[in-house]
Amino acid sequence: MNLIEVMERFPDQESCIDHLERVRWRGTPVCPHCGSITVKRKKEDGVGRVGRYNCHDCKASFKVTHGTVFHGTKIELQKWFLAISLILNAKKGLSSYQLQRDLDLNQKTAWFILTRIRAEMVNKTNPIVLQGIIEADETYIGGKPRKENKKEDRKPAKRGRGTSKTTVIGAVERGGEVVAQVVENLTGRTVLQFIRKIVNIKESELMTDEYHGYRQFAAMMKHEVINHQEQYVEGDKHTNTIEGFWSLLKRAWYGQHHHYSVGYTPLYVAERCYVYNNCNRKCILTKFLNESMKV
Repeated sequence: MNLIEVMERFPDQESCIDHLERVRWRGTPVCPHCGSITVKRKKEDGVGRVGRYNCHDCKASFKVTHGTVFHGTKIELQKWFLAISLILNAKKGLSSYQLQRDLDLNQKTAWFILTRIRAEMVNKTNPIVLQGIIEADETYIGGKPRKENKKEDRKPAKRGRGTSKTTVIGAVERGGEVVAQVVENLTGRTVLQFIRKIVNIKESELMTDEYHGYRQFAAMMKHEVINHQEQYVEGDKHTNTIEGFWSLLKRAWYGQHHHYSVGYTPLYVAERCYVYNNCNRKCILTKFLNESMKV
């Protein structure tokens, strides 16, 4: 759903609330505090009163946004919907400064909205089990060291394993979804736990590079290794699919954000996974809103 369609479908606060109420309650409002259906809509006679209900049993006041990603917000829901559409349609990610300019927001407000949306992507994503031909690999996110002033003092930047950059391990099902997560240390045990958690080992074939941490899977499943020091493709044996996902992840870092703090890196990784896994859906916004209303 593009921005014009979002604005046409949700022109004001009331239309946004009506949509969320249909998704969450399906015509029967329920008190989120006590579960009672003996509720009544408040008279809409003030700012922030639109869509507010009173519960006759526990005497609580609530909105349909209670306990959701929109909980307690004073920002118009239309701007939230537009922000969600922008982040879902941005192939290389969206910075808070860009969102600030697009929606006429304060930069800190824009960052708050984006962080909440990314956290929702993490919390509402169902566990994924990959099956079939699986490509597994790891990548490293972070800045390059500053170059020395004199050309003769410059040293090539350390790349790949052994750097101090943030490590991300991932696996993708060819023609299917991707799973990636940040890890503190890349070890054989880390790799084993990750693959066992997300891959149906009995029904899958694993494609990796020559990293020794993947050797243990030869005794568990069919395992093909491509030696990148010699070639990148040998028939159907390659890791180009997961490498393509890494390029999207790094483009978001390099082209938009330029820096990820360690604490928030998992959210940025989850965002790229969510967008990648839903890129073929006709309306990702609707899926996101439906998931966000499941509390």
